[in-house]
Amino acid sequence: MTNNVNPLLQMQNIKKDFFGNQVLTDINFTLGEGEVLGLCGENGAGKSTLMKILFGMDVIRETGGYGGDILIDGQKVEFNTPFDALEAGIGMVHQEFSLIPGFSATENILLNREPCKKNIVSEVFGDRLNTLDYKEMDRRSSAAIEKMGVAIDANMVISDMPVGHKQFTEIARELSKDQLKLLILDEPTAVLTEKEAEALLES
Repeated sequence: MTNNVNPLLQMQNIKKDFFGNQVLTDINFTLGEGEVLGLCGENGAGKSTLMKILFGMDVIRETGGYGGDILIDGQKVEFNTPFDALEAGIGMVHQEFSLIPGFSATENILLNREPCKKNIVSEVFGDRLNTLDYKEMDRRSSAAIEKMGVAIDANMVISDMPVGHKQFTEIARELSKDQLKLLILDEPTAVLTEKEAEALLES
């Protein structure tokens, strides 16, 4: 019996150069749903560049684009911006943190996606005056953290957190997105302790 189900991701004959300096040549791989793929290579091998191509980072477009094809669920795609990738269900955790230091882990995890609830004022004057549903925010952030199998304080302010917990907060933010199909992690264990790295790899 033939399996006609398409792989989640295919990258075919990917090529990229920066002003004549070839950094990627004929990169091919396939990733199925539920699979984990690790890319290994020395510094400068092009791992981050490949991930930036997949996530539609501006630097790729601004330096002449790339060659080859990307297929999601068997359909050819071309992401011109990270927003295109996000809409297709792709998330990415970068090497550099993009957290708001004065916000808690929960507030960062659900930033710009906060659940709201109506109140007397918003019933009269419209949804713009809805209030944040903190109970639901706590539930959603806790569920995302639980997926990683680690214990971090969701109410702790980012500026007070150990660096490893900041990395877990970044990952939890992506895991909290309902439409997430594929998560790209750029050197996720670089800032983690050995114990934290083991917990992440086992989750």
